[in-house]
Amino acid sequence: MRSMVAAVMAATALVGAAALAATQQSRSNDTLERAFAANGRIRMDLSAGEYRIRGTGDNRILLRWSTRYPEQLAKVRARADVRDADAKVFLDGPTNHFKVEIDVPNRADLHVRLTAGELRIDNIEGNKDVELHAGDLRIDVGRPEDYRHVDAGVWAGEIHAAPYGVSKEGLFRSFDWNGKGQYRLHAHLKAGELRLNAKSATPGESR
Repeated sequence: MRSMVAAVMAATALVGAAALAATQQSRSNDTLERAFAANGRIRMDLSAGEYRIRGTGDNRILLRWSTRYPEQLAKVRARADVRDADAKVFLDGPTNHFKVEIDVPNRADLHVRLTAGELRIDNIEGNKDVELHAGDLRIDVGRPEDYRHVDAGVWAGEIHAAPYGVSKEGLFRSFDWNGKGQYRLHAHLKAGELRLNAKSATPGESR
């Protein structure tokens, strides 16, 4: 009887371990969360991929990422370090089919560097310093009148900034805009398409 019970328990343990391993191997997404209050500064260092950075009403930084194949998940390195009003986010993933959503407080200053891919920034009020080597960059500026200075440029590609009356294509295209707000926006792309969108447009001084 004892031998039979022991055998059943051993078999159950093996089945459970196998099921757990299968579940882990089939996963292709993961998350990381850190508490972080509004009105802070967030610096991001991101590897190639498809990213969406979104402002929310929550006092936290939440990273959600996914890979095409489950075995690629183990290659992802993610870190979010918070010290008082400063945060540093680091993400390094596979070179293809790497998708990431990052939620941050909707009032924050952003400093973002992305090697290549797609980057979309929505619903964040604050200073923005964003640079991308190659790909597609789209930034929701919110209210254009909230900015004191805007500068954007591409070495090769397109700039479309309807709130500032700008649409340019070709090599070494850029523009500067000055207003009466409190924030600064710097957006630079070496090759690709850069778009600045807004909920409303207010005329300013451009050159």
